[in-house]
Amino acid sequence: MYLYGASGHAKVIIDILSAKGIKVDALIDDDVTIDELMSIPVLHQWEGQSPLVVSVGNNISRKQIVERLGSECEYVTAVHPSANISSYARIGAGTVVMQGSTIQSGAQIGRHCIINTNSSIDHECIIDDYVHISPQATLCGNVHVGMGAWIGAATVIIPGVRIGRWSIIGAGSVVVNDIPDGVVAYGNPCQIKSQRIDIASSSYGSSVVKSKKIAIYGAGGLGREVAGGINRINKACNEHWHLVGFYDDSIPVGSLVSHYGQVIGKMDDLNAVDGPLALAIAVGSPTSRKLIHERILNPNIYFPNLIAPSFKVLDPETFKIGQGNIIQNSCSVTCDVTIGDFNVFNGFNVMGHDDVIGDFNVLMPNVHLSGSVTIGDCNLLGVGSIVLQQIKIGDNITLGAGSVLMTKPKDGCTYIGVPAKKFDFK
Repeated sequence: MYLYGASGHAKVIIDILSAKGIKVDALIDDDVTIDELMSIPVLHQWEGQSPLVVSVGNNISRKQIVERLGSECEYVTAVHPSANISSYARIGAGTVVMQGSTIQSGAQIGRHCIINTNSSIDHECIIDDYVHISPQATLCGNVHVGMGAWIGAATVIIPGVRIGRWSIIGAGSVVVNDIPDGVVAYGNPCQIKSQRIDIASSSYGSSVVKSKKIAIYGAGGLGREVAGGINRINKACNEHWHLVGFYDDSIPVGSLVSHYGQVIGKMDDLNAVDGPLALAIAVGSPTSRKLIHERILNPNIYFPNLIAPSFKVLDPETFKIGQGNIIQNSCSVTCDVTIGDFNVFNGFNVMGHDDVIGDFNVLMPNVHLSGSVTIGDCNLLGVGSIVLQQIKIGDNITLGAGSVLMTKPKDGCTYIGVPAKKFDFK
């Protein structure tokens, strides 16, 4: 018996197999620095060893390993003796069922899933391949969880709800409505918070956001740029956002917006939309972006991140991003960068280590943030401006084009020059 992946997850599987009297002969892991785990030898190349369980917790990575090993590998299930499983349930090859879990009559569990400690899957649930059901999650009857989804610890899903492919449901959520593909959602009641960035360029995420309706609020120049960005995302990432049109309170309904479409309504029309609709707020003023978001009361509207394919992340493991952000061409972040909600990065922006960016900020092209910069809300950083390391920017500040900010600015003021100084309009 073999495991692929010398991880903490592997330790639990070793315990499960040991409880059933099954010895693990060796583990396989690509990390050549790991020689043994729990006194079991670790090999660094798969040479046809079977039977096997892929002992990797990340759903995408688990799928990649299975596809790399191909059809020659034989997979088995690993079910702890304390699990309570109906004889009328079905469990696919490679799936792991941990201590104290319950799987009721008529449930169908796919291949290479993780059914974690003390989770409960009720009658006639369908769990597709590569799903992770975290500890103490409760799925009521007739729930359908799509491929690669991750259900967080202690989540409750009411009967008949469908969770989309590759979506993440945050810990402790209560899911009362269907969740679409490829999003992060959490809360009580569970609500969509963002699009998953970690699958944006992956072949496993490419089908996640297919054929989704999206609209743009703002039919000006930034709106046209965002429309062009959506086209680039569709082509480069094999995604298919369907742009249905533009909303704008100041431009007549029916007006053409270049070749991208037309204005289809105003705020009242947007708030009356029936059914899920993704929306990008394409207005360049930080305070206007915030006011527009506050006026959107329709629970059917959600706000994906629209991220150019050329966006570079040095360390995806430490990168965090909220919802509703627009990141245009050739922006980059290094490590331990956190981005909030509804920001606009206009192209060629560089963000250094440990930067924290709040909400509703607009960075014009070629803005450079040094390391450990903190930015609050509703700030406008002009073209080619620079913020030096460890500077803390509050709220509602304008930094002029080409300026270099070297000291902490005062909220609500404009700073211009090298070094940037407070500018009083008279």
